[in-house]
Amino acid sequence: MYIAFYISSHGFGHMTRCLSLIENILNDSKYKVYIVCDKKQNEFARIYLSKFEDRIIYKDIVTDVGLVNKNNSLEVDIVALKQKLDEFILSLDNIVKSECDFLRAIDIKCVVNDISPIGCIVGNKLNLPNIFVSNFSWVEQYEHLGIDNRIISKFKKAYSYVDKFIRYDLCLPMSSIDADEIYEAGFVCRNIDETKVNDIQQRYGESIFITCGKSVSLNSISISNFRGTIFTTSGIDIVCSKDCNVVNLPIEVLDTQNYIAASDIVITKAGWGTIAECIISHSSLVLIERPTSYEDSVNILKAKERNLAISITENELLSIDIDDIKHKLEQCIDYKSLEKYKNDLETVSHYILGM
Repeated sequence: MYIAFYISSHGFGHMTRCLSLIENILNDSKYKVYIVCDKKQNEFARIYLSKFEDRIIYKDIVTDVGLVNKNNSLEVDIVALKQKLDEFILSLDNIVKSECDFLRAIDIKCVVNDISPIGCIVGNKLNLPNIFVSNFSWVEQYEHLGIDNRIISKFKKAYSYVDKFIRYDLCLPMSSIDADEIYEAGFVCRNIDETKVNDIQQRYGESIFITCGKSVSLNSISISNFRGTIFTTSGIDIVCSKDCNVVNLPIEVLDTQNYIAASDIVITKAGWGTIAECIISHSSLVLIERPTSYEDSVNILKAKERNLAISITENELLSIDIDDIKHKLEQCIDYKSLEKYKNDLETVSHYILGM
């Protein structure tokens, strides 16, 4: 019997948090998994879950649009986004029909949605249990950006088919999901390997981790008052003194969560997946403000209210004084509270398997 996962094609954060659940389910049960996402995310998943390849079916589909950024910026390009959304809505009926035809030949336990509307519609048409697991939906994000209600209504309709809603910590206020069953959960991420973390720390010494996501490209970031290792992901050019060792982690690196856990400071855009990895690993967290992203803004607000993070603007990101960042972190972060957070994988997996 299969559990179907319909995972957002927007960036890699949705895939990595789902991989943590999928890996846990495959380790702890005899279920098989059907994974639907875009090609580049599925390529990552195929490598990460290679030991389970005989229990997984992959389907490469653009499962949603998400957000579209302006070139070399974290700001949303609303004009380009609207065009992409129109194209996606036009393709939706054909995708759903194809998925329904395929799934009728498979024994499916339930459909898990994060946060693509496709699985919600497919689950409803096939009368399958429909689970939504997330901290936000595209409805709130698109309303924040003033996207046409004609498009938003399509997402609202899809999300109305959800039976069970598993709300991650930092969840946005959401009226778009009105499920019969609602469960509260904490943070989840791929398991952190303490041995690997120690090896990274021994090899690289003091380090900071800078990421804007694997699907974002920015102009150069200047770092001052730091002697150590700077880990970065694709799309970032670091300018620093010769005392710094810049290590670019390619997209194929499967365990960025271990590099995050090994780093003294993590500077990142405020996507939920990376925040979860930082909080679970008890890292000093600096979040990049992005006013056009409603999810990011709420994540930052809630994390700062709990003294789990500080924030900087995108302009401040371009030139970072690490001494200044360290001082702000010492003033603002409640490290005793931070150390209490644990990986909530077992709870979320239980909610899914208990459907």
